[in-house]
Amino acid sequence: MPIKDGRISDLQRIVAGVPTIKKIFEKDAKQVNIICHLGQPKSYDKNFSTAVIAGALANLLHLRAAPVKVNTEFKSPALSVCYQLGEKVRLFENLRFDPREKLNSAEFAGELSRLGEVFVLDAFASFHRLHTSVVALQKKLPTYAGLLVEREVNALFKLVGRAEPPFVAIIGGAKIEDKLPVVEALAKICKAVLVGGQTANAWLASKRPKADNIYLPTDGVNKRGQIVALDEKSLREGIYDVGPQTVLLFKSILASAKTVFWNGNLGQSELPRFSYGTREIARYVARLKAEKVVSGGNTIAVIDELALGDGFNFVSTGGGATSDFIIGKKMPALELLLK
Repeated sequence: MPIKDGRISDLQRIVAGVPTIKKIFEKDAKQVNIICHLGQPKSYDKNFSTAVIAGALANLLHLRAAPVKVNTEFKSPALSVCYQLGEKVRLFENLRFDPREKLNSAEFAGELSRLGEVFVLDAFASFHRLHTSVVALQKKLPTYAGLLVEREVNALFKLVGRAEPPFVAIIGGAKIEDKLPVVEALAKICKAVLVGGQTANAWLASKRPKADNIYLPTDGVNKRGQIVALDEKSLREGIYDVGPQTVLLFKSILASAKTVFWNGNLGQSELPRFSYGTREIARYVARLKAEKVVSGGNTIAVIDELALGDGFNFVSTGGGATSDFIIGKKMPALELLLK
């Protein structure tokens, strides 16, 4: 979730969860306890406190938020403090303040289960993680899918099961260790996979072999804003955006697409001089007469900034989870939920 100067710059994931909260209250719930995570803290770190989420959620629900110490037997830093939103909603601290969250801990799941009688799972963006709050907790409480999870799964099943060819994927961003296997898996089901961002830079620098339908940039923009050929020297100095030749190449491949999946920006688009490639492709894809699904916070931020949301059939809140779903990777949280 993007945060700048202590404020959330893109509220999409929070906004997407509000209908589920309202639906729960329509069912006469007496109390809603919300658990979530933020960033990748290794232990308690005030810079990753969910206080910023509490404030944003309170505004969306037209409530006031206040921190409250929880007088229970819990010793977990994730459960000892919560934020009271009105009379019936509590948002607890960052689950990742407790190292057991990433261990899929039955012990931690037991503690979390004492927060309620029913578990409504609405965190699709975490479905690719073997973490306590999405896997082990399902085994402790009766579990139901939230409205966001329902929308995500239905839309992505449709994309995977009935993708009209030609199917073209665009993969960028900086989580290189996650993206390279996704690119190779997509190449087996897509006509073409267009790769940009740090994922492309790492691929080119490593001289990793690739399938013929994987397309890497042919030119780029260096840190001085100059358009350069992609060679060992320019890659060593750093490439921050795809160049105009690459944009034309990608457009020519996308022109005939009937299905498009996009995850990850094609450059460091948060800086204006390195945003040309991502913005130009976003405008082009939005105009295509095709089924278009986009995921990943940074990519969605660009689409929102350009007011192109209406040009996409589905905007997914998942990043890695969406990619894993599309390539058929095992997702324990979803498998349990479907049972």
